[in-house]
Amino acid sequence: MPTPTYRYVVILTAIYISITSLASCQSKTVDPQTDSVFKLAIHYLNTNKPDSFYQLTDQKFRKQVTPNFWASFYEKKISTVLPLTNLTFIARNDSVSQYKVHGKIPLNCYIGLDKQHKIDSFNFTLYQDGIKPTVKEKKALTDNKLITKLDSTVDQAISAYIQTYGNVGVSAGIFYNGESYYYNYGERKKGSEKLPDQHTLYDIGSVTKTFTTTLLALAVDQGKVTLETPIIKFLPDSVAENTDLKEITFKDLANHTSGLPMEPGNLAYTITDVDQPFGNYGIKDMFSFLKHFKQTRQPGAKFGYSNFGSGLLGVLLETIYQQSYPDLVRQYITAPLQMNETVCTIDTVKFKNLAQGYGTGSEPVPFFNLIALRSAGVIKSSAFDLLTYAKTQLFTSNPILSKGVKLTQRTTFDDGSNMIGLGWLHLSENQNLLQHSGSTYGYRSFICVDLSKQIALVILTNNNTPERVAAIGENLIKAIQAIKN
Repeated sequence: MPTPTYRYVVILTAIYISITSLASCQSKTVDPQTDSVFKLAIHYLNTNKPDSFYQLTDQKFRKQVTPNFWASFYEKKISTVLPLTNLTFIARNDSVSQYKVHGKIPLNCYIGLDKQHKIDSFNFTLYQDGIKPTVKEKKALTDNKLITKLDSTVDQAISAYIQTYGNVGVSAGIFYNGESYYYNYGERKKGSEKLPDQHTLYDIGSVTKTFTTTLLALAVDQGKVTLETPIIKFLPDSVAENTDLKEITFKDLANHTSGLPMEPGNLAYTITDVDQPFGNYGIKDMFSFLKHFKQTRQPGAKFGYSNFGSGLLGVLLETIYQQSYPDLVRQYITAPLQMNETVCTIDTVKFKNLAQGYGTGSEPVPFFNLIALRSAGVIKSSAFDLLTYAKTQLFTSNPILSKGVKLTQRTTFDDGSNMIGLGWLHLSENQNLLQHSGSTYGYRSFICVDLSKQIALVILTNNNTPERVAAIGENLIKAIQAIKN
């Protein structure tokens, strides 16, 4: 299964408002009051009056979307698609109306009003009904020589993707028949005509979680903790007093069965920059959320993907080792494996070969910055380094790291739909196929390892379009498995 995109990563927006689903009770009749407010709201957006738009919203909206966040959101997201024209009503239910609008790309817009006719929900998504992907007229750059069966197999999987408008660059690494191969497509930056290579750095997003669980496995091997150790043992006393945390173990954090949410409920209040939604969320915020957390299910009993849980795992490991997360990654993983292009923070003096990230609206976005939740998605890497990491899942001469790697691969949870080791998700519920995918606002990543056939695959992209890179990766590894030499 793919790694879920961050819950708040909504197409072209990061407004943290829950949109009511337009489901079975749709009405095709426009609501005059909503229609009037919607047209006024769009007028304010088109005429560069975000403050006037904000005055149309209610207290519920303003509690979740602060003025600073709204200003950043308008400047970096909404203004990039203006003007919005051809407003066409689609459908509504009791509280939310859906419109199709034309900006620089076609969009759905959802708007909901409270009883006082103030906006309490507002969001955009891409409008895709009946729209065929636009194919680039110019053939994308590539270093694929199209000589071998593997070359052709890779090209069949990636060429259609990279030729679709909105997709910028791809770097792939493959370990097959005992050799490493690298394939690159597109551009590091739009319009640059510079092909990425195996040393180009990308955000890897949630693939970071497998690094974090490897650190946990090493801590277990070193006797610092067990998988069954309750997390409250390493939490501040004021947090550990919350009885709803007492049954959560380290294993529960590592295999997403802790009952903790995807993201914490107090995240939205810390956001000031739409492109860095986790950039201000600190450990104090994390502990504040945990103090008041209410468990809704038995830990260990049900799968529920949690960025927050993975972030908490990293914080606990920092407490156990009395070292920062970046230092732990460097000491125990990247330094022993000589992964010199894998970092938690980009040093622009040291690293020049960077892939510029692009959002769903093709707007440039930065590498992700995270604080308390950095162990859930902060790592940046290259195809060369990430393939080195993938090959370590097959073999390594480092005896210490080998023990940790093997522990992460063992199944710790299996409900028939989700088979999970420590961090690693098993593709098609096959214990020999390890995989994880990642997504940030401007990048997507995928890593897959076939333990039985000794195949490893990594794919990195510098765009976050609706098409899932994980699906391409899953199809590609199946195609590689089927190659007949």
